[in-house]
Amino acid sequence: MGPPFPPHRGNGAGERSHHPGGRKEREINLSTRSRIRLGVLGVLIVGLLLAPSAAQAIQAKRVVAWGCGGNANWGQCDVPPGLSGAVSAVAAGRLQSLALKADGTVVAWGCRSNDSGQCNVPEGLANVTAIAAGDYESMALKSDGTVVMWGCGNSHDFGECDVPNGLSHVTAIAAGVYHSVAVKDDGTVVTWGCGTGSDNRGQCDVPNGLSDVVAVAAGEWHTLALKRDGTVVAWGCLGADLGQCTTGSLSGVTAIAAGSAHNLALKDDGTVVASGCGLGSGGYGMCDVPDGLAGVTAVAARDYDSLALKNDGSVAAWGCGSLADRGQCVVPAALAGVTSIAAGWFHSLALADLLDQTIDFAPLPNRTWGYPGFFTLSVTASSGLPVSFSTSGNCVLFAGTSVFISSAGSCTVTASQSGDQNYNPAPDVSRTFTIARAPQTIAFAPLPDKTYGDPDFTVYGSASSGSDVRFAALGNCTISGATVHIAGAGSCTITASEAGNVDYNPAPNVSQSFSIAPKATLTPPKCTVPKAVGKRLAAAKLTIARRHCRTGKLGYAYSRKHKKGIVISQSRRPGRVLPNGSKINLTVSRGGRR
Repeated sequence: MGPPFPPHRGNGAGERSHHPGGRKEREINLSTRSRIRLGVLGVLIVGLLLAPSAAQAIQAKRVVAWGCGGNANWGQCDVPPGLSGAVSAVAAGRLQSLALKADGTVVAWGCRSNDSGQCNVPEGLANVTAIAAGDYESMALKSDGTVVMWGCGNSHDFGECDVPNGLSHVTAIAAGVYHSVAVKDDGTVVTWGCGTGSDNRGQCDVPNGLSDVVAVAAGEWHTLALKRDGTVVAWGCLGADLGQCTTGSLSGVTAIAAGSAHNLALKDDGTVVASGCGLGSGGYGMCDVPDGLAGVTAVAARDYDSLALKNDGSVAAWGCGSLADRGQCVVPAALAGVTSIAAGWFHSLALADLLDQTIDFAPLPNRTWGYPGFFTLSVTASSGLPVSFSTSGNCVLFAGTSVFISSAGSCTVTASQSGDQNYNPAPDVSRTFTIARAPQTIAFAPLPDKTYGDPDFTVYGSASSGSDVRFAALGNCTISGATVHIAGAGSCTITASEAGNVDYNPAPNVSQSFSIAPKATLTPPKCTVPKAVGKRLAAAKLTIARRHCRTGKLGYAYSRKHKKGIVISQSRRPGRVLPNGSKINLTVSRGGRR
């Protein structure tokens, strides 16, 4: 659980006690001439932080938790996801952490395996202006001046959760181990809790006549009150005085914090004074204010550690000695721009600036349109958070991280990271690349030679782009579409072309030439001489023509043997083969003489 210090804390349910007065005050000797800087008054009391005015704009901050090492992890360092910019205050208890959001609601976490209800924020709790966290209780001040408390379960009820009936007009609160404290708008102080027996060391016995109080702090067995004149009043410590109720002479105090056995006082010159830590408790180092510490604007204290917030937004921590080191004094290196701090038992909290982040997005190479028409992006943010993308131009984003190239031209990819509860949005990074038109080729096979007079024929060609190929003719030919007509003997050249489009460059032309032979010359058939003798002249002429011969000269003669008009002789012997069109002279009978 922790170091043997402080002395044993009671764990029995105690009798409720309300002590608005009845004990003579013990006043720390402070200068009454010191004036509190009300405009910048910051009092942190066992994890209490007041919310800013509703009129103030709340800068986006992140809740940072550290410590919780070893056997001291109850989840109080596990800041809930999504607890982002709208947090105005934090508070740290023994096992729990609280965050006050700008909308007046409260978020609690921790309490793992040791839950007394202090993480169970009441349903409907709203309009909260301040929070405080004790050992086993949590506390909220509402805008109407009333107080709400929860926790105190599992034998940890010392009456500190029993808000006095009718308590109102409260302006400040503090939560201790066994008791709770409230400041009213008339400057008086109300306490409750303190149980019975060893739990009650007088910390609930508000000194008679105490007034003009502006802030309070609650330790384990003592209570502190900061007055408007800059003086501090302490009470309690009965049988447990380790010096925390006797701090010596101080002046100009503007803020106070109470640990279990020590106090911190912030002076108006920005320095810090620690008191208490007696009887060996100082071995933890929480009273050993670092040399040269200055420019402090707020303080926080717990059992074994002390925190100081500086005006440059940095945090100083000390203490955590001996067996009390759970990492709560090791301030994270990246912590900056802190506006609030809180000290828990073994953990610390801060409201800090969101971290900056950048996107590592290398330039994209230029590309050529075509298959494969997509690629996957690999981009990282320095935060480790996922990067999102958008595209413009001749490209489309799909599956979140892949870019599909829709056509030639250009494409711009923009990488974004919107930030989260710890990181500011990263500056967008855009990368533009060109998309060149793709090359293409034409497939056009050679053409066979032709002969003049051959019928028209069709040529075929294709482009690798899938676009239509156009043809042109040169020489003794013409072309219509893809149909070639041979106009004469000689040669013909057909050229295939594709002019390209938005995605493809023009294809290199492909030409195919072929020769055109003249028409073939027909060899006329030979004249085979027929037998014309004995035939009438008309029949003889027809027979001669059919044998590819011609009828030559006709002669006439009288003949006793042949009738008139009958061929009686021919000049060529039948069966003889002569050149085509050779003439055959005929002699025709005139009949007999009379």
